[in-house]
Amino acid sequence: MKHHQFPYLMSPGNIGKVTIRNRIVTSPMGTSYAGIDGSVTPRLAAFYAEKAKGGAGLVTIEYSHIDRSSSKSVPNQLGIYHDECNPGLAFLARAIHDWGAKCSVQICHAGANRFSLGPPIYGPSDELYDLSPLAPAPPIKITGLTREQIPPIIKLFADAARRVKRTGFDMVEIHCAHGYLLSQFLSPRHNKRTDEYGGSLENRMRLTLEVVQAVKNKVGADFPVTVRISAADYEPKEPITIDDSIIFAKKLEEAGADAINVSGGTDVYLHKMVTSMYQKRGCNLYLADAIKNKSGIKIPVMAGSSGITTPAFAEEILSQGKADFAAIGRPSLADPHWGRKLKAGAPEDVVPCIRCNVGCVGTFEEVDSKGIVCSVNPRLGNEEIRTIAPLEKKKKVAVIGGGPGGMEAARLATIRGHNVTLYEKRELGGALIEAGWDPEVKPDIQFLLDYYRTQMKKLKIKVIRGEATADTIVNGGYDVAIVATGAVPQKLDIPGINKPHVYEALQVTSGIDKELGKTVVVVGGGEIGCEIALSQVLKGKKVIMTTRRGSKRGEHELANDAPIASRMAMLELLKANNVEINLFLTLKEITDEGIISVDKNGSKREFKGDSIVLCAGFLPDDTLANALMGKVKEVRSIGDCVEPRRIQHAIHEGWLAGNQI
Repeated sequence: MKHHQFPYLMSPGNIGKVTIRNRIVTSPMGTSYAGIDGSVTPRLAAFYAEKAKGGAGLVTIEYSHIDRSSSKSVPNQLGIYHDECNPGLAFLARAIHDWGAKCSVQICHAGANRFSLGPPIYGPSDELYDLSPLAPAPPIKITGLTREQIPPIIKLFADAARRVKRTGFDMVEIHCAHGYLLSQFLSPRHNKRTDEYGGSLENRMRLTLEVVQAVKNKVGADFPVTVRISAADYEPKEPITIDDSIIFAKKLEEAGADAINVSGGTDVYLHKMVTSMYQKRGCNLYLADAIKNKSGIKIPVMAGSSGITTPAFAEEILSQGKADFAAIGRPSLADPHWGRKLKAGAPEDVVPCIRCNVGCVGTFEEVDSKGIVCSVNPRLGNEEIRTIAPLEKKKKVAVIGGGPGGMEAARLATIRGHNVTLYEKRELGGALIEAGWDPEVKPDIQFLLDYYRTQMKKLKIKVIRGEATADTIVNGGYDVAIVATGAVPQKLDIPGINKPHVYEALQVTSGIDKELGKTVVVVGGGEIGCEIALSQVLKGKKVIMTTRRGSKRGEHELANDAPIASRMAMLELLKANNVEINLFLTLKEITDEGIISVDKNGSKREFKGDSIVLCAGFLPDDTLANALMGKVKEVRSIGDCVEPRRIQHAIHEGWLAGNQI
């Protein structure tokens, strides 16, 4: 496949007077890679340089706080609050320009989005900010800005923009999205002011328009200014609507904006901002389409927060005239080399984002303490230290297990020059097959499965179908055995467990779900139990869930092992599809008619169903690894056979194994 099959995505485009080599824009995403003082670190510079090296047209640097304190959102956020920040920013711009990309910095005032830093927390009005849609937590107190506090904030934005220009960047982006200060002013839900900055849409737009004008005055007419907006914030009451945003977009153009980056949602309605694999790809795309085609603006529109996980989807969006640029956030983490691979005519080599939200969004505590990571890109944030090691000695390598970890190990070991044989007792994919068993629930998994299967073929890795025993490996004369045999279901010891209408989760996700009856009882409230429940209800079944999990601040704790944005999407879907949820229940017996459980008071409860699905978790399958110890010179175990965890752990451990042998 040649890059001319992506004529829209790979064609040059202009924002203002700046020409960009293609239409691939990497979206601003917080990394927590900066220093505690907001300074540019080597890790941060390497991260962004990799995007430029990978062929992106425009690299947008993450949201950067514009004063030392109140505008800062999270620890280790990049800062642009003082001229002392300039040398680091100049180094960052140069690192990107060295690889031929253009670059921008997003400047931001956190407003209410200071969840982890505490007061002072400012907004347009005094209010108690309800975080319950995001997590069961008490509301936080927001202090409304006084009229006298507003002009200094406008100046902070303008001064930050001046630093962006002085340090060598090509343009600046103003953050008016996702519940940060400027979008709070736009929101009728949060802006209850009675002065010229509140009330009507005209007044609620005023602050952002004044910021755009002040920035434009500071940087000059020829320096492009873009604005990122949440064209719908999905507040259930008094939302920012697409109709308001269509008017807003025209006003932004009149104020001097050179492009509009269209997103949706807020940090509180996170699953609308960073959609999960449980949601349709492109579910925010209608927003960019409306801004581009209904507002009458002539400046370019970037489509962001739309789950643009593949180049083919990006090309479709641009070819249909729904946007002028494809703004990719998480996909540029999964593979920062979109542009390079498309230019080489190898789109099949692009590692797909699966929208798992595990390490890039995860929980705020994880990101704050570790920085972002990516399940499918082990080098993310480790670009300087995780380099492909030169081959010291060619080895004969057996990889046992063709799941994501095994295939990643085989891929990298082969690239490095080893002689690799991959054993898989079923078909290539391993746990990915079960993870993506229902495309109505998790369609993105298939993209990753296709990627790995394609890489095995392209690299001509020898694949042997059938179960590998210890004798197979020992007699094969291998120097190294990488064991990726996965996990097995944990067995429950309760009466009725062997009845014919009882199924384990893995049986269901292996395709046996076609045999399930009209009423399905799912026992277990973890992520996999919720996925099975959703799958069955979407097939028209009546679904009853029982779980030992309870509730916290009025919200049940289903799927609390899932990343926060994915969990929010899952709970919304379960509720919308009327899945019956029963908490604080322990399974005691399975009968011919259903199950008997006991609540926390010791009272029995019976649930009738044609089929019972048990989601009891998994245990590592380490039998082969133990049998090989002492019989093969080097044995490495990776993935679920070490401990049942996520795709992230399997792929990262597979990469390390393939790189270190």
